[in-house]
Amino acid sequence: MLESVPSLRVDLTVDEALQQSVGELGRGQRWRFCLASLGLVPAAMQTYMMYFVGLEPLRQGFWQCIEPADSSCLSARKSKGHSACYLPPDVWDWTDRGRSIASEWDLVCGNAWKLHLVNAAFFAGCIVGVTIYAALSQHLGRKKVLGLSAILAGLLGLASAAAPAYWWYMGLRVCSGMAAASMTLAARALAIEPIGPTWRGMAGVASCFFIISGGLVTILIAFLAPSWRAVTFLAALPCIMYPALLPSIYESPSWLLSVGRKGEAIAGLAAIASANKTHLPDLPLGDTTAARAEQKGLLVMLHHARLRNRLLIMLAISACASQVYFGMSLSLQDMAGAVYVNQAVGFAIESGGCGLALLVMTRLGCRVTVAYSILQGGTACLLCGLTSGALQRVWALAGRFGAASAVGLAQLYLAELLSSDVQHAALAAAAQVRPCLMYYSSIPFTF
Repeated sequence: MLESVPSLRVDLTVDEALQQSVGELGRGQRWRFCLASLGLVPAAMQTYMMYFVGLEPLRQGFWQCIEPADSSCLSARKSKGHSACYLPPDVWDWTDRGRSIASEWDLVCGNAWKLHLVNAAFFAGCIVGVTIYAALSQHLGRKKVLGLSAILAGLLGLASAAAPAYWWYMGLRVCSGMAAASMTLAARALAIEPIGPTWRGMAGVASCFFIISGGLVTILIAFLAPSWRAVTFLAALPCIMYPALLPSIYESPSWLLSVGRKGEAIAGLAAIASANKTHLPDLPLGDTTAARAEQKGLLVMLHHARLRNRLLIMLAISACASQVYFGMSLSLQDMAGAVYVNQAVGFAIESGGCGLALLVMTRLGCRVTVAYSILQGGTACLLCGLTSGALQRVWALAGRFGAASAVGLAQLYLAELLSSDVQHAALAAAAQVRPCLMYYSSIPFTF
């Protein structure tokens, strides 16, 4: 009597093709990773420009006494802070009304809550944008969503620079948040998905350096053109120009296979193999089995206890790290020192944090490194709230160091915790949690 022989697989997934013959991180993937990750630079600029567009003019000293001999006004001027709120409105005026939206539309004193509402509205738009991306990316693909989001973000940025009133500006910033969030996720997916699973997590951490670059470019723009309208206008231009690079970037082979476009998926892998000087695998690619797993990835995680617990861990990491990161970043403009120097040092520390985390991770492992990064960032955050002056700035930068490391390593931790067919769904879920915490961080405790 013959024993039944289990059926052998005669096809491959995209990840298996990359591992077996095409290559996981060859020249073709590195080049496309850089081109796609460049989309993170203008997307980051749309986020980080809030640090300079919404400067608090009273804290920054952008006001003066109308009468030079007015002793009460001069005394309030020397004390800085919000002392001008206790003066009659006809004894002082702005030195540069167009420097910030707060000075242009008088979002100070009793109207200060409107300034923080703009930042909160942007992150609320990010929540909606992530939801829209999750729906569109499975139907249109990562490349089309990236192009559409970039153009939309650019046009909304130009419109924001010409906003005639506060409520117009706030509405446009909500829409900008939607476009920026979708652009960020699409750029990361397009950059990381063609890379083999062994290096995919590392690539996720490396993409953080492009986001940091976007922050540094924003600082340079704000320093050279301090008017909030100029900053908004110039930050929008890279979004409009970026789609010119998209013809040089292939669509994600994983997505192409997931929607039944097997020939195009093979063509994309062939292009990568040609650049890597390798070859396609002997076995053919599978049809849409992996795609159905990806499309239902979030449902799979929710129905399996182990995957669900891993997802919750990853969400907690993203939530805690984002809370500390944006809380410390937004608070730097209220601390001692020039805001441009504070933010530049902050971004430099971020890059050092991400680089050091990658090095330490090779010795201690991802889990331990993430735990220490969150612990260090959270402790520094608490100490920042208990101190003042220069010491407070030091703790704020230390908190940013740990939080930036944790945010970057969350990508790598995800790659280690979850299989490739559900990673994209998990990333989308984490991206929905982060804006919620950023929304909370952008609202001050003292209204």
